[in-house]
Amino acid sequence: MAKPILATRVGDIPNILGDTGYLAAPDAPADLANQLAAIFADWPRAQQLGQQARERCCRFYSLEAMATQLQQVLANCRSNSGSTYRS
Repeated sequence: MAKPILATRVGDIPNILGDTGYLAAPDAPADLANQLAAIFADWPRAQQLGQQARERCCRFYSLEAMATQLQQVLANCRSNSGSTYRS
């Protein structure tokens, strides 16, 4: 069973999480408490979001997905290696 995610809205966390979890403002304990209450107030939705977060994680952040992304970056570097820029 996937678990719902509750995180703070800092750095790239909102982009990583997308719309698959609950976000609280940083340094705002009341907002964190409200988001936690929202999880328990609608547990079926929280479970659904948890499952969506798990699927998102597997799709974008699995070892296979990260290896594919790295290959794409390296291929782009290779194709741009003939540019006029020299370090």
